Amino acid sequence: MKRQIILGFLVIILALAITLPLASSNPDGLEATMEKVGLEEKIIYTAPLSYGESWIEGVLMGLLGVAMVFGTAYLIGMLIKRV
Repeated sequence: MKRQIILGFLVIILALAITLPLASSNPDGLEATMEKVGLEEKIIYTAPLSYGESWIEGVLMGLLGVAMVFGTAYLIGMLIKRV
């Protein structure tokens, strides 16, 4: 079981390292349209952590997100198993 978890994390790390440089820095369709018509959005919440400016920061934030989701799912699974 532990070997499968470690292998899963290695696959995720590899996938992040390969796909992260492919992410576009261009605005999405809604943002582009808002810029064209001159609308500005109000910031109501700022995330405590950003994706980072560099490649390694993006990978680290991706890994942090994967670890948080995995940890939450694992804890929920353990709680369900006890019941």
